Amino acid sequence: MALSAQDKILYVANKLGLSTLKNMQGSTGAVYDVDTDISGQLFSSASRHQNPSVTNLTENQFEVNEALLIENISFYVKNTAGDTLNFQNVYGSNSIILYDLVIGNKRVMKNTPVFAAGSPYTFANTGNIQKVNIDESLNPAFNPRHQTFLEGAGILIPPQVQWYVDYRIFNVVTGATLTPTGNTAIGCYLFGTRVLLNFNTSI
Repeated sequence: MALSAQDKILYVANKLGLSTLKNMQGSTGAVYDVDTDISGQLFSSASRHQNPSVTNLTENQFEVNEALLIENISFYVKNTAGDTLNFQNVYGSNSIILYDLVIGNKRVMKNTPVFAAGSPYTFANTGNIQKVNIDESLNPAFNPRHQTFLEGAGILIPPQVQWYVDYRIFNVVTGATLTPTGNTAIGCYLFGTRVLLNFNTSI
């Protein structure tokens, strides 16, 4: 029997000795960051970003009794004008992102591929973050997003533990490394079940 999101959070909290996490407020949440430094790493420098179009974080760790169970990881492109662009349109259909997710000192996802186009469709531009059916020719603002759906119960980022995402971009045909610029900066979006600090309710 598969664990629910709540079961996974409580299981990990129990293993880590976080006995009060079960008393916090359950919610849906997302965090995002853009690699404006073109460093190949996301979230680690979020504290230096002030513009909400770049990040919604002040640091890459949650407060006491706050956490995020990641269920979806998405990538996009942000230009210097603040526009969100489609990854495939910018880097081409032969491009691929390989990324690692690091929580604390543990690499919990390694060399995970996100293809610009083609199969496997889980990683391709077959849907968007909003998960709505929309005619993009009528509303091009809703470009497809490139994402990984985490099967099962996802991966938990616990309270007060730093995390970051390392990424590399390649051309899968030539093997050449594709280097972002300030006008084609890579952004990342982590979406899932959120735990918020609240002493009066339980998840």
